[in-house]
Amino acid sequence: MLNSNMDDGTSQYYFTASMDSGKALYGLLKAIQFQECAVFCAMSEGLKLTVEEGKCVQASAYVPADNFTEYHVREDVDVMFKISIAVLTECLNIFGASEESSLKMYYRSEGSPLLLVLQPQSVHNVMTDCEISTQTADSVLELRDEDASEVAKLVLKASAFLGLLVDLERSCDVMELNLSPDHPNVSIVTYGMQDRSCIEVPKSSDMMQSFSCEQAVSLKYQLPHIRLIMKALAISSKVVLRCSSNGLLLLQLKLEKDDQRQMFSEFHIVPLLDDY
Repeated sequence: MLNSNMDDGTSQYYFTASMDSGKALYGLLKAIQFQECAVFCAMSEGLKLTVEEGKCVQASAYVPADNFTEYHVREDVDVMFKISIAVLTECLNIFGASEESSLKMYYRSEGSPLLLVLQPQSVHNVMTDCEISTQTADSVLELRDEDASEVAKLVLKASAFLGLLVDLERSCDVMELNLSPDHPNVSIVTYGMQDRSCIEVPKSSDMMQSFSCEQAVSLKYQLPHIRLIMKALAISSKVVLRCSSNGLLLLQLKLEKDDQRQMFSEFHIVPLLDDY
């Protein structure tokens, strides 16, 4: 049995962390789990896990260090590895969705497994250890272009934006996003084999918390790529949508939590190349 007292010898590990409940972390990771593996990066400011869909979509989950009751990362090494996010979420949920479980994580050194210790809060003297194998991380795509400027920024209520995406025709495979300083400000057009539909959202809409757009812009994306954010929207309170001059779409989502500590997810979505 792995010693669960994190005061004992944390210096021998590259990374150690603990939290009273892993439920919020589980929900955050499930929201970006659209691939088998993720790049796990532990930094002094917190955890970042990243998954990619080809070279078109990149999603990251951010867990700032203040979400943990204890958090330690060796400063003289880079703690970054590839891990099965499917196995990680399965382990975090090992006692079931209704159970609050404390979580401890240990990573000894490069090539070592990530060790988890989970203890349900409703049952005393019960503890589970999980070892998850790790691999050398592939390089993560750098999708941001420093030369690209921001052309629009929207802050939306996550639940309302989710409802809008749910209403989009499932048979469509392309979404056109039109933004303008003039009414109706936002229009979303979807295209399928035979169908075309349009939804308009003025900046005065209850969905819109803020709107900034200095000139009209029209961008096209694969609708299945946009739909990848739906799980994250379902557990978030608001979403910040940013469009760059190169067409890159950035969506930043704040997780809805009971406490004041924050967790985030972030999605970069590349536009259809036909327009760029």
